[in-house]
Order: sequence, then C-alpha cells, then structure tokens
Amino acid sequence: METNDMYAIRRGAIRLGQMLEINFPVDIALLGAMILVKSIGMIAGLRGGGKSWLAMLIAYAIAGGKSLQPWGVGAGVPVVILDGEMRIASLKERLALIHGFNTDQESRTTAEKNLHIISRDCMSVEIGSIDTIQGQKQIDALIPAGVLFIVVDNLSAWTSGGREDSNSWSLIKNWLIAKRLAGVAVLLIHHAGKNGQQRGSSAHEDLLDYSILLTPLPSSADREDTRFSVQHTKLRDNLPELRKVSEYSIWVENDVLHFDVAPAGFQISAHDAELIGLHEGGMSYDQIGHKFGVNKSTISRRLKKLRDAAIDDVNA
Repeated sequence: METNDMYAIRRGAIRLGQMLEINFPVDIALLGAMILVKSIGMIAGLRGGGKSWLAMLIAYAIAGGKSLQPWGVGAGVPVVILDGEMRIASLKERLALIHGFNTDQESRTTAEKNLHIISRDCMSVEIGSIDTIQGQKQIDALIPAGVLFIVVDNLSAWTSGGREDSNSWSLIKNWLIAKRLAGVAVLLIHHAGKNGQQRGSSAHEDLLDYSILLTPLPSSADREDTRFSVQHTKLRDNLPELRKVSEYSIWVENDVLHFDVAPAGFQISAHDAELIGLHEGGMSYDQIGHKFGVNKSTISRRLKKLRDAAIDDVNA
C-alpha cells in the first residue's frame, strides 16, 4: 500500500508503522485553534443568557474572516445558521447590529456572501427535525453547497417535540458524524437545566470536540447589558489558553451594538497608566487588546474616556 493512499486507509485497519509514515492533511482552522473543519461543539446555557448572541458572533466571525476573542480569527468561509426559535424580524435585527459593528468593508462583503440563514419563521413549508431521517434529508436539501460550518440554534427547536433522550440523540449523532465525514463542522446550541449544566442525556458530551458553558452575570451598573461568563468545560485538543474563564458583555446603545470581552475578574481601570504608555509608544488598539486579552473596542473606549477626563481636568 502506498503511504499516501487515504482511500485504502478508510477501508480497514492500519498498522502503526504505516500510520507514522503518512502525512495526514492538517485540519483547516475555522476560528482559531478550537473550531476546525469536522469539529463538533456545543454551547449550553440558561434561557436568555446570551447563547444566540454568541452563536451569531461566532458564525459572523467565521463567515467574515473577523477576529473574536478568546478564540482567534475566522477563516472567511461559507456558514449557515439554522434558527428554529426567533422571529425572522428579530433575527434580522440582531444580525444587522453585528454587521454594523464591522467597519472592515472587505470583511463586510465577505460576510454578506458567506453567511446563510435558514429560519423556520421564514419558510413557506414545514422544515423537518434532525432527530428523524426524513427531517435530516429535508434540512440537508436546504443547506447551500460549500458550507463548512453549521450552527444549530437550538437543539430543542430542531428536534421533534424537543426530545433530548438517548434514542433521539442516536439519530442526531449519526447526522453529526455524517457532517464530520463530509468535512463540515457543527455547533449545537443547547439549553442548560436547573443545575446550570447542559440539559438531557450525558451522551451529548461523548462526540463533542469542545463544549462551552455560559453562566449569566449581573448587568453592569452603567448600562443594561447581557453579561455572561464563557467556560470551556471540554476541550479535546490541548488549548491551555482557553482554560481561563472569559466574561462577555453585549449591549445596544443608540441602535449600535457594543460588546466587551475580558478575562474573568479583569479590571481595565487598574491598567490605565500602562494603557496610555503602550498607546503613546505606538501600539495599536488591537495589539494592546491582544496583550490584555480584551477586544480592541474595549481599549478604544477606555482610552477615549481617559482622554476626555484629561480634557475636563484642563478646562476645569
């Protein structure tokens, strides 16, 4: 057998000696080092806790080739969001806010081309469910060719009767495995139970390459925002940089989307002098944000606030 004969490998067992001689293709990164082609992941959290917001941000970053902390830069490839709950007008409003947040025209154009939406509320016929064979065929027929990343929002809405038992999961698992074999990554959005953990069968975790748990946090004192912590409860690959808990804050002000991302417990005000020094030394907002693990808009807002305060002091 030739050492690069991938078809022969798929037909049966391969000896270790042969495996060590084969140059397997490197998995394509879709978002940083965690979300790769063929990967299967899950975001779980309480209702109204930010799951859909985060799923849309991830989908947009991958479709538009944008950076999203704490994961990394999106690949700029075709993505589809399967939305089973939201009214199409509300879905459009959120995506428009996310799109408006993006000031990179090239990325905006890429996102407009790559991001596809399949909404139950926007269909003239009933769409099936992913826990039935017929439903899977119906859904697969709607997914555009070339899509490399699928968001299923949410698992309950895309199953018949919202079932989450092991029998229902076995059919879903087969669908997910088929997507993996086709080189497509899938992100499942799932409700958490009363204990704050993902709801339903523990077998959900077995197939996952990564699992993200969102925990609600109190709103900020100075704005009405959706705040939550992001914890990676399962990482199949060794990604120590993602072991730290992050905190998200998402809000809309004057019809403009804002969001902050920072390591848990991080107080940006404690680094004011260092921020000023780094920026005056020539570092960009993006570079400073990378250093502290926060997004560049957070740095921009903080430095603007410091500049405004300095001007007020001079004029006082």
